[in-house]
Amino acid sequence: MTLLEEAAFHGQPFDIGTVFVHSANPTGAATVVQALTRWNYRVRRATA
Repeated sequence: MTLLEEAAFHGQPFDIGTVFVHSANPTGAATVVQALTRWNYRVRRATA
């Protein structure tokens, strides 16, 4: 996640498709989704 955020911060976001967040930790997954969405990455949370 940090690498994606840093690239976007420096104006060079990665040209990737959708990031799927899969985690058993709902709070952690929400944090990742929020952070990457803030940098305009397409993010979906996968639920188990």
